[in-house]
Amino acid sequence: MTSAPKDEQTLLARIAELEQSVIDSAAQLKETASELEAFGAALSHDLRAPLRAIDGFCQLLLEPPYIEQLDPTGRDYLQRIHRAGKKLAQMMEDLLQLVRLGRSGVSAERVDLSRLAREILDGFQAAEPGRRAQTAVESGIVVVGDARLLRLALENLLGNAWKFTSKKDVADISVGRATDEGAAAIRVRDNGDGFDSQYADRLFRPFQRLHSESEFEGVGIGLAKVRRVMRVHGGRVWARALRGAGASFYFSLPVIDAPQAPSTDR
Repeated sequence: MTSAPKDEQTLLARIAELEQSVIDSAAQLKETASELEAFGAALSHDLRAPLRAIDGFCQLLLEPPYIEQLDPTGRDYLQRIHRAGKKLAQMMEDLLQLVRLGRSGVSAERVDLSRLAREILDGFQAAEPGRRAQTAVESGIVVVGDARLLRLALENLLGNAWKFTSKKDVADISVGRATDEGAAAIRVRDNGDGFDSQYADRLFRPFQRLHSESEFEGVGIGLAKVRRVMRVHGGRVWARALRGAGASFYFSLPVIDAPQAPSTDR
């Protein structure tokens, strides 16, 4: 019977060891994140000058008298170089933004996601007034989080929905509360091109794409930003889809308002 105190002491010592291990791991992760951000900043700084030179000289060659000295094939090659340089610059900026997301802290405020979603969709429609689109946003979706980061996440999710429905006669995009396999979430759904769900996890990795650039433009980092935003909020994001039959993107955040009846006033 005298072993009980020793067992308790051993258990307490083990708990203390585990706590210290967690603290050390968190400190190491923080240091690694800081190093990654510093590397990204240095890389961005070092690459900007040569990329500006490439862009500048390509622009000069695309103007008279130089452009007139090239045959159609030469002009095509030069334009490809110019586009590739611009794409690389955009990828670099996107990657740097991804590394920095949430590093300056995450505020906790009530954010009306319904209002943000309507504003974003209105902006897309205003930019392309010729697009036919049916959109529905459920009212009263309010969460706790950082308004700036959550807008960024919604812009990427709705931007994807808008892009991948561009070949439809009428786009159908909705935002609302949903339950997926027992998990309460907010869903962004579209009737676009969709994808094979077995590759869904790849979508949230930087520069991973399930469609070619000839089908849909983009560099493949938007959903990585969405995942980063959700993680710094303690939430998550996942997707369901069928190739050719649209996609649904779900994300979980602490909803603070009671559910209301869906509004389809748009």
